[in-house]
Amino acid sequence: MKHHHILAALIVFTALLSVSCKKEEVKPNIILILADDQGWGATSVVMDPSVPASASDFIRTPNLERLAARGTVFSSGYAPHPNCSPSRAAILTGKSPAQLHLTDIVDRHSGPFFEGNRLIPPPHAASLDTSEITIAELIKRELPDYATAHFGKWHLAAGGPEQHGFDASHGETTNREGDGNPPDNPKKIFTITRDGMDWMESMVAEGRPFYLQLSHYATHLRIESRPKTLEEVSQRNPGHRHTFVPYAAMAEDLDTGVGMILDKIEELGIADKTYVIYLADNGTYPTPNPANINGPLHGWKATLWEGGIRVPFIIAGPGISAGYQYIMVTGCDLYPTICDWLGIRSLPDGVEGKSLAGILAEHADLPENHEVSSTGEKNGFQVFHFPHYQHQKGNHPASTIYQGPYKLIKWYEDTTFHLYSLQDDLEETHNLAGDKPDVVLEMDRVMKSYFEEIGAWMPTLNPNFSPASDPALQYPGVKERLMEQSYFITE
Repeated sequence: MKHHHILAALIVFTALLSVSCKKEEVKPNIILILADDQGWGATSVVMDPSVPASASDFIRTPNLERLAARGTVFSSGYAPHPNCSPSRAAILTGKSPAQLHLTDIVDRHSGPFFEGNRLIPPPHAASLDTSEITIAELIKRELPDYATAHFGKWHLAAGGPEQHGFDASHGETTNREGDGNPPDNPKKIFTITRDGMDWMESMVAEGRPFYLQLSHYATHLRIESRPKTLEEVSQRNPGHRHTFVPYAAMAEDLDTGVGMILDKIEELGIADKTYVIYLADNGTYPTPNPANINGPLHGWKATLWEGGIRVPFIIAGPGISAGYQYIMVTGCDLYPTICDWLGIRSLPDGVEGKSLAGILAEHADLPENHEVSSTGEKNGFQVFHFPHYQHQKGNHPASTIYQGPYKLIKWYEDTTFHLYSLQDDLEETHNLAGDKPDVVLEMDRVMKSYFEEIGAWMPTLNPNFSPASDPALQYPGVKERLMEQSYFITE
């Protein structure tokens, strides 16, 4: 009889152990939704409760609100760069555009942005280097049972997603594919969404965990929306700040696509093991509004002002606390975060992001070696590098560093500096450089040291520059309106 009790106890113990092992074997899915050119204040999600204008008073994005209500909204969430290709490469690799030497659009290397200016911009990569290990490649290497897919905009050349770890994709796409689509499929929003949904369904049917990236063309120019959406938005009372109907209609069609994905997750019964990440690749371009479409922020896409790089940044999923986080995060942080979720502990050299898994978790239970930050972020600063021109948007070569309470922008044409305390001056209207020269010099020193460490490429003086033929003259006053005051420091 005694032996029977022992045997029964062993059976129960084995069963419990089996259940425990099965629980540990749950493999989460990752869905990353990347919007194009969507500003921090260009959704109806309140990005910062202390800044009411961080939500649009005209554009309605109820599905993003739905995602935000069950996830974490990062009030200080940043794209890795104010332009498309560099941001996308940084998200895929966890490395800054400066380290990747991919600091401008991959298919832009000549013309007035590169020739005849006061400075000669450095060369930049024409594609995502095949030596870089993308998050998809790392997942496939470490977890071969995982499936990976990338639908939508790629804009990194180099053979497209399927040459960089993705099992399925739309190929080596750029901006072109997002323009001139049928009225019922503006910006290919619903092609991207439905292909993603069908692929998810197939993977769930096969019992395969997955990483899915949905990279939208919306809300990039040119503006497209469904006629029905445009009509509905046109009947709405204009906001005090935002009134631009075509852009709002496009943003709301994109939000509909987001809602379809959220619904599909519920339908497939995978909500309890699926992380959803939403962010934009940079801020919105200038639009005809009473106030900047990016919200109360200064500047826009292709500038290092807040309007160019601070973006909607939301993460939801199993064990993630709902609410707000105010620490500064960037798209580079997603790589190590996803690795933590999937239990991948060995990361490629040079990954600069820091894992957000512990911050996001209600009950963080991470190994001691989960810290994967390197270079800038682990040392308490963050750098953005855009050593190129975009005259029509008022940009000229610059870099910016965030450290402590300050943000410093360095303009390379004349070595001028702008220093801001964003806690007190989110709109970047009061340049403190003249009042705090010691802070400027120290932050500049830290930024130079960082660039030396990663081997960043810098602009150089153009010995043949002629002020009379400056390409910026074609866009009178644009740069000046963005620059405001500046302070010159001589070392």
